Amino acid sequence: MILQENIPFSKFCSLRISDQARYYCEVKDVEELTEVLNFCHKEGLESFVIGEGTNLVATQPFRGVIVRNSISGIHKLNELTIEVASGENWNDFVRWTLKNELFGLENLALIPGTVGAGPTQNIGAYGSEISKYIKSISTIDRRDGSNHVFTQEECEFGYRTSIFKKKRDLFILSVTFNLSKIPRLNYSYDSLKEQIDLLGFDEGLITPWDIYKVVSDVRNRKLPDHQSFPNVGSFFKNVYLSKEEFLNLDLPFQAPVFKNEKLYKIPAAFILQETGWKGKRIGNIGMSNLHSLVLVTYEEVKGEEILLFAKNIIDDVYNKTGLRLEIEPTIL
Repeated sequence: MILQENIPFSKFCSLRISDQARYYCEVKDVEELTEVLNFCHKEGLESFVIGEGTNLVATQPFRGVIVRNSISGIHKLNELTIEVASGENWNDFVRWTLKNELFGLENLALIPGTVGAGPTQNIGAYGSEISKYIKSISTIDRRDGSNHVFTQEECEFGYRTSIFKKKRDLFILSVTFNLSKIPRLNYSYDSLKEQIDLLGFDEGLITPWDIYKVVSDVRNRKLPDHQSFPNVGSFFKNVYLSKEEFLNLDLPFQAPVFKNEKLYKIPAAFILQETGWKGKRIGNIGMSNLHSLVLVTYEEVKGEEILLFAKNIIDDVYNKTGLRLEIEPTIL
């Protein structure tokens, strides 16, 4: 275990945040993790676990230990069940499943971050969510070192949330997936259909690899690369309303609405675009002109500046629409 001291978040996260972590280290196996946790207990320090730092907004200096999870390994438990170490890169794992003719995750292509970070946020895109394919999750409690395996039901998955957002002391060691040998392709989203037409694919011959390529192309076109324009992807959640809330809504513009069994979804990207935030910049923080949901930093800023910028957006959108946006990434 190598501890680095006084490291700015911009060194290990995808936003240019100048606030510093007192300590930073990387763990590659359970033994190194245990060593870090023992150090934290001995010194009375808090620990906070990250994957690739692509979904984290630090709002102040952190006086404990930032632990980067780099635990790797992929193991086939049977033909359809795969246990994946939490530090594996998510997109690399999606590609691994396709190479091994295991299907289901192709719509989640190119989402940045690690396998272990995915369930915490219940990552989703283009009509798919990671939770649909999870069988169980193995964890260690950083407070006492105890182990627990959560079933899919125990994970309490919801829209961009899970039990792991509440139980921050749990370190996800591995995620076990149930996948399929039979492709069940989903390209119902208009943006995917448009890309399929653009690439000239015959819909009757489309493969899971084709869907992976289509999703990747759409994401590359619509979302700024976090390495070129530091960002954490979608900064706000989509808005979900009950029937009563929806019927009482009086928007100053006509918005696309998607209805499921009980709720009405209004895309946050459309709301931000219609309220004038797409491409808007204040100082060194702004919303991308490529995608209205993506907050970017142009130079290093304090985390509290990002939070203030986000609050201004939330208040402005509420005043104009009566809708209150919620921040999607993890706030530290």
